[in-house]
Amino acid sequence: MTKVVEVFSHEIMIPVGGMTLIVFLMICDILGGVFKAIAMGRGINSTIGTNGLIRKAGVLLALLVFIVVDSLVEVDFVSLIPDELLAVFKLEEAHIRLSHVMLCFFGLFELVSLFENLGEVGVPLPRFITRFIERLRNTLEGEE
Repeated sequence: MTKVVEVFSHEIMIPVGGMTLIVFLMICDILGGVFKAIAMGRGINSTIGTNGLIRKAGVLLALLVFIVVDSLVEVDFVSLIPDELLAVFKLEEAHIRLSHVMLCFFGLFELVSLFENLGEVGVPLPRFITRFIERLRNTLEGEE
């Protein structure tokens, strides 16, 4: 779902569904962090919480910048996908912009953080998820 907003006589397309998902994952991650702090007997630390909120606000600001950049510079990553794959997944008419790529990146980052918090609290996670999260975290953080 996309909403078009006009700013200074310029149309900006905002991926509302993706932004909603990111905010939902951020809220879940914050709650997971609170649960982890309580479960580990550390209590809630305002410095750690404030740093986390600042990081999340920075992510949202970065996403807004990418959304505005998308409206100014129309780069479509669909052209990088082979035609055969586009046909298989019926994506011939799709548009994949920089903000969509960054939404996926930040969404995965929030998901990794959420699962890490839940795992440390003791929520049982299937082994394939923990292995996947470990590989994904290493990839996102640039470790090999």
